Amino acid sequence: MGMHDHGQEIGGIFIRYQDQVYASVPSNGYYLIQEADADSFKLLDDNYQNRQFGLDKTHAYCGNLVIKDFDPSTARAIGNDYFTDGKQTCYCGSMSVNNEALSIVPELIQRMRYGLGIGAKPQTYIYPFSTLETGPTPYHAILKTQVVTNGNTSYYRGHILPQANSKGLRQIPKLYNDGDIRESENYLADGQHVYYQNTRLPLQDHADLYAIVIDAQNQENYLIDPSQGMVYVNDIAFDKQYSPYQVLSLHGDHVHHALFLSKDGIFYFDKEKNKVIRIEDNPLTSEKFDEIAPLIFSDGQQILYTQTSEVWGGQKNPGLKSKSTHIYKLDESTTASWVKVGTVHHTFGSVWKNGSTYYYFDQLGDSQLIRETIYRITDRTTVDTLLSPYLRTDDIRNLVQTDHMAKVKRVELFKAETTYSGDYGWFIWFVILFAIGLQLFLWMLRRLGINPKPFRVQNKRLKLYSLWPTSYALSEIDKVVFSIQAAARQRGYTGRFQIQTKDGKRSRNYMFATQMRLSADSKQDLELYIADLQHLLTKYGVKSIVRA
Repeated sequence: MGMHDHGQEIGGIFIRYQDQVYASVPSNGYYLIQEADADSFKLLDDNYQNRQFGLDKTHAYCGNLVIKDFDPSTARAIGNDYFTDGKQTCYCGSMSVNNEALSIVPELIQRMRYGLGIGAKPQTYIYPFSTLETGPTPYHAILKTQVVTNGNTSYYRGHILPQANSKGLRQIPKLYNDGDIRESENYLADGQHVYYQNTRLPLQDHADLYAIVIDAQNQENYLIDPSQGMVYVNDIAFDKQYSPYQVLSLHGDHVHHALFLSKDGIFYFDKEKNKVIRIEDNPLTSEKFDEIAPLIFSDGQQILYTQTSEVWGGQKNPGLKSKSTHIYKLDESTTASWVKVGTVHHTFGSVWKNGSTYYYFDQLGDSQLIRETIYRITDRTTVDTLLSPYLRTDDIRNLVQTDHMAKVKRVELFKAETTYSGDYGWFIWFVILFAIGLQLFLWMLRRLGINPKPFRVQNKRLKLYSLWPTSYALSEIDKVVFSIQAAARQRGYTGRFQIQTKDGKRSRNYMFATQMRLSADSKQDLELYIADLQHLLTKYGVKSIVRA
């Protein structure tokens, strides 16, 4: 049973646990809010969109972080993840993101310290936060994405939209494969300029611009300029010399890359290289090819289709090595015309017939563990099974596994590939050398008899040993609260203590051990050590307790 099971829910992302407030930061669990007052802590309001914004009698909080100089008594939401106290306006995103301010080496050190029970949990994920420029005119939310304006300056996700005309700002329409049109969250325009998030694109705004959604390929954003035949992926323009471009398909169940065609080749975006890659050969140059089913194309004779593959390393070199999208030509005796027999449970796929042979064209894809795009159906009973209104995805997988649907013969015409280096050798050596050096350093300190306690009393002050030395006047201290907790990621226990002052404030929880070593303490060793620390505090008239 963990913190979430025993904690008292405050609301939104916040819980109260052992008289302290914690914030849930998705992708990395709960973080203690050191400064929070548990008794007065609350959500700003009941709106789910504002679940990451908390208040107490003294501060406002974006996730687990304090918003400096923000008055909680006048705080209110203005929409689109923006908040104001009447003087200051800030952006506090409702979805956590990777903390780009924490680079890999500091993160590694913090993770090791945390794993050893001698440091705080690293802030690898964070609710994005920024403060807006103040001015005489208040900000107000516009559009259905994370934009606010005060009439002169406009912000997207807390950052300025350069030279944007707030009165003309619009969200560019976004096209789905079923013909549905919605508003893009990432592409904006103001009648003159076009933006990908906060970046201005080298493009004049006009009414025909639209974004596209490649099903199951949500990692990248694509903008189409039909007047120029141009494509933009995120804020990167395709090479103009090869335009006009045409998207192969808006379906994405059997591709790892969105493919774009021109008379000069096939183009795709490689996320690892952050560039658009060109393959000179384009097997679909003929205008006669039609998409007769998702990602399956026919010119009346040939069948071309896409399919994916992945390469994974072994035990000595684990991890994903590459992802590929292939274009295959069906290499079977299919001289007759293709006839669609029926749809398989709405959108699972479809059954087709060529001569006397039946085929299954899949739309479920890798996410449902259907690896092949086309299967040859080996018996007539399977056709009836596929067309049953009660068919489940498990039934399709079972038909493949029991050879009622067989892999087809094919010839590869094209491959788009993204490779992953997986070169973490330096990282492993860094960890090994760091651990050896730390062990040697701690051994030397123990040999020299150096084993400082977590605090000492000097000049009527309790001085704490930490990365940021802190001290408290003995007369200010109400009590010191000790606790024993299971060590993170290893067997054993770590000690913690917190200073509670007479004005109701609490320090953060400081960790300590009985000795300077990498292994965790036993519970009995910590109990004896805490008793010794309590005796020291009692000597100077400071109360202390051990919390269960």
